[in-house]
Amino acid sequence: MNRCKIKILGCLLLALTMVTPAYMAMENTVINSKIGETTGPRLDYHPISHDFGYVIEGEIYYTNFDIWNKGTGILTWQLNTSKSWIVFYPSEGSSTGEHDTITVRIDTTGLSSGIHNGCIILNSNDTSSLRTFNINLTVNEPPTIPNKPSGPSSGEVGIPYAYSTRSTDPEDDLIRYGLDANCDDIIDHWSSTYYPSGSTYTVHIQFSSAGTYHLRFKAKDEHGAQSGFSSSKTVVISGENYAPNAPSKPTGPTTGDVDTSYSFTTSSTDPNGDDIRYGWDWDGDNIIDEWTGFYESGESVTLSHRYTFAGTYPIKVIAEDEEGAQSGFSSSKIIIITGNTAPHKPSTPSGPASGRSGISYSYSSTTTDPDGDNIYYLFDWGDGTSSGWIGPYSSGSGITESHAWANKGSFPIKVKAKDDPNGDGDLSDGRESVWSDPLPVSMPKSKTLFNDNQRLFTLYQNILEFIQSLK
Repeated sequence: MNRCKIKILGCLLLALTMVTPAYMAMENTVINSKIGETTGPRLDYHPISHDFGYVIEGEIYYTNFDIWNKGTGILTWQLNTSKSWIVFYPSEGSSTGEHDTITVRIDTTGLSSGIHNGCIILNSNDTSSLRTFNINLTVNEPPTIPNKPSGPSSGEVGIPYAYSTRSTDPEDDLIRYGLDANCDDIIDHWSSTYYPSGSTYTVHIQFSSAGTYHLRFKAKDEHGAQSGFSSSKTVVISGENYAPNAPSKPTGPTTGDVDTSYSFTTSSTDPNGDDIRYGWDWDGDNIIDEWTGFYESGESVTLSHRYTFAGTYPIKVIAEDEEGAQSGFSSSKIIIITGNTAPHKPSTPSGPASGRSGISYSYSSTTTDPDGDNIYYLFDWGDGTSSGWIGPYSSGSGITESHAWANKGSFPIKVKAKDDPNGDGDLSDGRESVWSDPLPVSMPKSKTLFNDNQRLFTLYQNILEFIQSLK
């Protein structure tokens, strides 16, 4: 019985061995037949898209792609688009296998800055779905027109002078600058590097010959978009630069008080017509204490100054042109400063920051007087009351004063000082300091006379009731 089973199994295996190769051969034949099958027209095209990158509004750009039939028979095709800025030609055609080149024209006139996407739709008589040739571009907005150049209005041949300008880019692109030195619309020099939007660009120019130059700049961003030209800076180049004339003697008051601002006026002219700045010596020590900006030659300039100490002060001025040439000092204007100097700002009051209403608390402060005068103090308790002027105290001596608040709440305590310049207790001619910084004080609990009386009355009633209970 076992031998029969083995024999039958062997026959089945032999049958499978004979059937399987025939089946597999038939399957391979069918697959190969499908792979090689190409019937009817089939549209193909290359490339399938084009990215123009950054473009400039108002310019024309071109690209192209090929269409052909990679199937059998005759392929007919048509093109269309919904974007008015995309133009192409030819718009239709046919192919039996040859390539047809499509030229695409992009007109950016009127396009807003930013990203624009469009496409050309390809229709054909094959059985495939619609296909598209995709077009992408970014309209780049140019930088703003640079500022009018700043720098010397005159100079000498062979000496370098610095001129500066700046521009900003709407997309925050990097910027390079082009210099037109003759106002002839020709860029004579481009900056060697790009600069961040909004930063100041400075170029040093050395003129090789005498004459009148009109300097102007334009800006170009890293994608090629250019601004218009700036206003021009006129520069007269001669063989020699002359220093400005000594300024006129300053005009202004001859007397004044400390801590009061007074105005003084002067002017100068420059032989080369250069702009001028003025250096002011407020105390006659031949050291410039303050420089102004630049003014046109012959233009009057007024500047204010305040003295903090009494004394006699000679005021004088020098002039400097754009090339750094300086005049001598003007004649001196004498001003006599008198009066009293106010005490310094008192310290923030020190003392308890919280407590109970009805209880007195002490607070301290101190300050000094620049003139060494005696000082009076005034406390503002923050509840609508003040201490009045308390003193005198010597300069630098502190004061301690007490106060009780009737109500609960938060109260900012501050102090000011007033000096006694004559030492006679008459504060009418004294000068007050500014207020100190405040100390906030909180009175969270209320303790009133009514509450104390109420508690005494209640205690009295309790004692009477106890005595009566003993009878």
